[in-house]
Amino acid sequence: MNQHNSNNDDDVIITMIDNIEKFIEKPNPVFDNMPICPFVNKFRQENKIVYKVCNFYYYEKLGLDPKVLDLINEFKTDEYHEVMIVIHPNKQALSLEDMKQFTKNLNNLISALGLIAFSGHPLDDFNIDGVYTRRDPFINFTVQNIQKLNLYAEKLKSTGYYERWTLENLNYINHVI
Repeated sequence: MNQHNSNNDDDVIITMIDNIEKFIEKPNPVFDNMPICPFVNKFRQENKIVYKVCNFYYYEKLGLDPKVLDLINEFKTDEYHEVMIVIHPNKQALSLEDMKQFTKNLNNLISALGLIAFSGHPLDDFNIDGVYTRRDPFINFTVQNIQKLNLYAEKLKSTGYYERWTLENLNYINHVI
């Protein structure tokens, strides 16, 4: 990788981390004054998030990009990281609908591995009571272990975190709390 690409990748990652710190980690009244993702700060502080910049593609007829499958396999065997965020450096590489379809197809594939993916997109319309939780600076997808994610979600059930979530919101994230 040449120096120019490396710097660009670093800039992309820094922008995503900045979004996490300034938006995702901040307490929000919609989530009972908890952060949008109550666990991300701990993961970030402990370096449990691995960031990958990848020019992945999605074409319905071609299926998933082999580079994505390699990243999934790498993450599946990684015993340290809790979260993998794969970021596309081109904010316009995939439409919102293509990214949603990509994520649906990816989940169909990785669910057998015990993993789940969520997508983010600069135009994402997913929101909880007007808070656009997946409207990120770059197109991306996050991969996590579904069992661990469900344990974290279970911990939140005794709080007011999910009070403003609709059934449609819960179904969209592929697991019912």
